[in-house]
Amino acid sequence: MQWTECIPAWEGKISIALILLCLAMICFPFSVAATNLFLGLLLALGILGGFWWQGVRKLWTNYRLLLIALITYLALVPIGLLWSLDPDWGGRILTRHWFWLLLPIVVMVLISERHRNTFLTVMSFALTANLVYCVLQAYGLIESPTVAGSTMDNATGHIGHTSFGFFYGVWAAWLIHLGLLFQNDKSWLLWGLASWALVMVFMAQGKSGYVVTLVAMLIVAAKWLKESRNRKIFASFAAVVLLLTLFLAFGPGKERLLATWDVLTGSVAQNELNSSQENAVSSVTARLEWWKMSYDIWLAQPVLGVGTGGFPQAAADWQAEQVDVQMFARSLAHPHNQYLLAMVRWGAVGLLLLMGLLYFWIRSGISVQWRDSVAMPLLALTGAALLIHGLSSASMEEHFSTIFAVLLAGTGLSESISEKS
Repeated sequence: MQWTECIPAWEGKISIALILLCLAMICFPFSVAATNLFLGLLLALGILGGFWWQGVRKLWTNYRLLLIALITYLALVPIGLLWSLDPDWGGRILTRHWFWLLLPIVVMVLISERHRNTFLTVMSFALTANLVYCVLQAYGLIESPTVAGSTMDNATGHIGHTSFGFFYGVWAAWLIHLGLLFQNDKSWLLWGLASWALVMVFMAQGKSGYVVTLVAMLIVAAKWLKESRNRKIFASFAAVVLLLTLFLAFGPGKERLLATWDVLTGSVAQNELNSSQENAVSSVTARLEWWKMSYDIWLAQPVLGVGTGGFPQAAADWQAEQVDVQMFARSLAHPHNQYLLAMVRWGAVGLLLLMGLLYFWIRSGISVQWRDSVAMPLLALTGAALLIHGLSSASMEEHFSTIFAVLLAGTGLSESISEKS
């Protein structure tokens, strides 16, 4: 059944929505404000135009467990305000979750194969343009933006190192999948773009991005080896693994990984570390302290937690009670761990609901055949990326990771739903 036969009355609105979605994707690597503007207009058009609700119905019919898991998890955000230690901050946390409302709209806008391919092309163009920008930044040809973790030595453009590896790792893995899917002259172009993205990820400082990238690559490799058992595919992935190994062994990421290992094992004295290693040591040490503190806070409120937005106040109260702990230099908004954050906010129930959501998310993308699918692998890759990224960040409410995950997950779901129609 053709898309225009399903919803002919909405064709004009859907076309406008596609334009807004593509404009948001073009702005995505360069401007938070412009991205939010276009996505806000998209959300308003979807709700007022009626196809937001139709997207919900499509998801309910085809991916009911995933939708229930998402709604249940997101419901904790406003409900948790009822017992929050800081309802005002909790209200700000609530506003950070509006991106999730875009999922049904993306499904409906991209349920047409032509629209879906247009969006994926625009996405790849935007990410490629940002790689060019990062190369120019690395060579000092343009001024580094005022973004934390983005310098000449750590060229990540307007994104910063925190989320850079998140979506370039996912994008690179998807490009390799496309090259294997098409197996024509374009495959080398796709694999070339993927290799470029991988090089840039391992030149950046975000060690979480290294892990996200490796996991995404392993997922694609495992799926293709399982479904095809093709020696050429095995050789292709072996070459990619060799490339990654070389960058880990000789590239800029080597010192950062070794410094992290040194601080965990205590094998290097503090006065023997260089500046790069000192930064890695400081980052790891701080996170370990925050994670221990979060666990202690959760033990005091294991059932309901401290409520949505209660973490900063709970962290401040915990520090005030300690006599042998050095005070943090600044107020801590989150513990740089999504799972501990969910536990502190909403108790053990929050952690279980978060894990349930990620489980159904990844399972929905893994359970289908990838050899006949262009976009569906994006669902599994974004779910796995959120899972890994959440070990060192608040991945479910960050600007870059959340938007990218929602848009690409909706793209994958739209392909699956259109095939079932």
